[in-house]
Amino acid sequence: MNKIFLFLIFVIVLKLNAQNQRFIYEYKYVPDSTKVDSVLTENMRLTIFKDHSEFLSEMKAKRDSAIVKSSQKNNGKIGTDLSPGNIKTFVWKNKNNSKNYSTEFVGMESYKVTDETDFNWTLIDETKKIQNYNCQKAILKFGRREWTAWFTTELPFQDGPHIFCKLPGLIVTIEDSKKHHSFQLIANYKTNDGTSVMKAFHLLKNYKVNRKQFNKKWNDFRKNPISANEQFLLMNPQITQFKSYDENGNEMDANALRKAGTEKAKKNLVKNNNFLDLELYR
Repeated sequence: MNKIFLFLIFVIVLKLNAQNQRFIYEYKYVPDSTKVDSVLTENMRLTIFKDHSEFLSEMKAKRDSAIVKSSQKNNGKIGTDLSPGNIKTFVWKNKNNSKNYSTEFVGMESYKVTDETDFNWTLIDETKKIQNYNCQKAILKFGRREWTAWFTTELPFQDGPHIFCKLPGLIVTIEDSKKHHSFQLIANYKTNDGTSVMKAFHLLKNYKVNRKQFNKKWNDFRKNPISANEQFLLMNPQITQFKSYDENGNEMDANALRKAGTEKAKKNLVKNNNFLDLELYR
């Protein structure tokens, strides 16, 4: 009985000492501006640590965690059946300075885009209750969009979904004027989870750039999209031979594979054109 009692006390102390606050947002977005009735939904998590916060897809976070556990259990070998979700972007916000960053993608290449945006919010003398929180209205122009946010000082965190932050309280909901992108707070709890940042696989490098440099990379790719295989080889010139096989174990023709990959890249560019930050992807 004493052991059980001590164990329960230990569990309670752990929960009370949980230092990190997590908020789950429902993210609704229109990926293709020509099909505004096609709305996708994915849950996102904002975890606030002592010195920074992290924002990413809930599905991606769970998958990454499963990969780490699999790697530790199977001597470096990784494997999971969990879906990575549709949203690959990862946002890191520092509390002590303005140097935040988001991970953006050009094809399969990932870029750590540093961001020093000075959010010039306009506070509106208008309030309403959302999710039982007393909220105030604020508006912002960012990424070639006009945003309306509702924040609450009852949650004293100057943070919010994606890159949005620097209001007097937590952003409970935010939406652009065209209703193409919206975030709604749906859950709030404490957690002992550590950082979500994973070390990049050594063959899939993470390039550090500013917004202007990323925009150039993006436009170069948009003008001349290439297959994922070509990108991989350009990132790893030490690999001189790259072979692919079909489900029956037969080697696939490299030229046909490259052509199919390029067509896929072109189609992705067409159907995913309505970015949250239109300035970054202009």
